[in-house]
Amino acid sequence: MKSFSASLTTTLVTLACLLLLASCSNNNFEQVAPTAPSEFSSAQQDLAASPIDAAILASRSDYYSTPSKFPPTHHVSATSVVAAPIYAVTDLGTLGGPFSAALDINTSGQIVGAAALANGSLHPFLYANGQLTDLGTLGGNAGIASGINEIGEIIGQADNAQGIRRAFLYRNGVMTELGTLGGSESRASGINASGNVVGSASTSANARHAFLYGNGQMFDLGTLGGTTSWANQINASGQIAGGSHTPPDERWHAYIRNQNTMTDLGTLGGNQSVAFDLNDAGQVAGWSNLVSGGPFRATLWSNGTITDLGTLGGESIAYVINNSGQVVGHAYTADNRQHAFLIKGGAMQDLNDLIPALSGWELSIATDISDDGRKIVGRGIINGENHAFLLTLDAAQAIRNLIDLVRSFNLHHGIENSLLVKLEHAEDAINAGDLSGACNKLTAFINEVNAQAGKKLTLNQANQLLAGANQIQTALGCQ
Repeated sequence: MKSFSASLTTTLVTLACLLLLASCSNNNFEQVAPTAPSEFSSAQQDLAASPIDAAILASRSDYYSTPSKFPPTHHVSATSVVAAPIYAVTDLGTLGGPFSAALDINTSGQIVGAAALANGSLHPFLYANGQLTDLGTLGGNAGIASGINEIGEIIGQADNAQGIRRAFLYRNGVMTELGTLGGSESRASGINASGNVVGSASTSANARHAFLYGNGQMFDLGTLGGTTSWANQINASGQIAGGSHTPPDERWHAYIRNQNTMTDLGTLGGNQSVAFDLNDAGQVAGWSNLVSGGPFRATLWSNGTITDLGTLGGESIAYVINNSGQVVGHAYTADNRQHAFLIKGGAMQDLNDLIPALSGWELSIATDISDDGRKIVGRGIINGENHAFLLTLDAAQAIRNLIDLVRSFNLHHGIENSLLVKLEHAEDAINAGDLSGACNKLTAFINEVNAQAGKKLTLNQANQLLAGANQIQTALGCQ
């Protein structure tokens, strides 16, 4: 029986330790045998099937233990970053405790997620206008806000007065419990602009099924033939993406549900997959394994084609795909650090390479990206704590940094002027909102640098300039 790689095994064992209220050191993690996919515990199933649980690293355990117990990842080494930051980083803070994670952002820039109180309890939050607001619970101790739509309706999961977790809809300052499918608990994972909500809930038969909530009613979406299913997101046209067990061995398979039909999306060649998100074009992002029992890989399903989105050296998971086809998620590096990634029309990029080198941050997971690609949210390490972050594209500042780099080379006046003019025009275009024009000016800059490499520019100078310009083009989505 093949086992998972060390990175996922460590995450799952961390989850199991927290659930059992055990004190687990890193040595304990290494001594526990890997868990095969077919032997996922209930908590491990949640982590594999739910982007919410995966992003918060065992949100289930947050109801019973202090988030500060999560082991921080290593800090970014000086050699792993570059000198041309593209995104500015904002720490969203916490609600008094040592932990927070951002899970969703709408076009108005409102952000939702979960943050720890001073007593360690996890509460849903709304971040707007620079302020983090505690949304409260359904009467219990803890909760998570997992999604927000364009009119500010918020969904998530929270404990009620009996300590049972229930899906909720937060609208006009009021949190409403959405019920179940006949069982005890439920969770809401996604919401579209029409206010339709999807998630998972327990049934009267003590199974867990995906649900659709609309017009005050919760509907059971069924499964792909297995016992368990999750719905993770719903798009503007009502298509739903998630994961379901399949017979006969109860393995996870990604699905898309369209017009009341749940379709198995298949895998990358292994035996498991789960869809975490889909955009309005029906493109689906999530994870799959390449071989049965093998490690997770970030995966894109689009127009009948399954694509391996790559990795930063270890396992990877895609959390979100926006309406521009840009993907964010997390991947493990070759030295087993968990890093947030971005894919914008090309190869996977480590988001830690696109922020200021001395920011103090290590970005662990990116959980959402705006449709224009200018804002990204997630969770990272700052001063030894897990905090929610907001990245804001600052391409104009990145170009100014590149201008400073050109000037620092003390080049011949002619070549320096020529390069500076192109960069200044690119900055002007960005400030005017003309991204296409900025891309064209950056391409002209890149062409000139390539032409002068080894001539009026040393190869080292040319490589530095090309790295900076290519990063800016990637961030802008230049083709």
